[in-house]
Amino acid sequence: MQGWKKTALVSASFLLIAAMVLVWLLVDLGTADGLASMVGACAGVAGLAYAMLGGQQNDPVVHAANTGTATARNQGQANTGITGPATRLDGQMQAEHTGDADADGGGTANTGIQLT
Repeated sequence: MQGWKKTALVSASFLLIAAMVLVWLLVDLGTADGLASMVGACAGVAGLAYAMLGGQQNDPVVHAANTGTATARNQGQANTGITGPATRLDGQMQAEHTGDADADGGGTANTGIQLT
């Protein structure tokens, strides 16, 4: 969760708790009980709507690990990690313990992340 979202959530929670205490002090417990039921139902419906409309979207994770050896010859290409267009591979990318990439004869080799 991003910093400003966490701050907004904590602030709203404290405001709701303060409002609940204020209602308990100003009205009788029967009225406070009814009001708490309505607030709880509204919060439940809001949470359900949030979940059904997409909720929190996580960035895609692209991961390459423990790959083998690749060799490129005669202007070929070798890749033991992650390669692709930068616009298609957005989000978190991680390449670890990738294999050896060897190129000769004008070829290209990559053992990590190569965005085009």
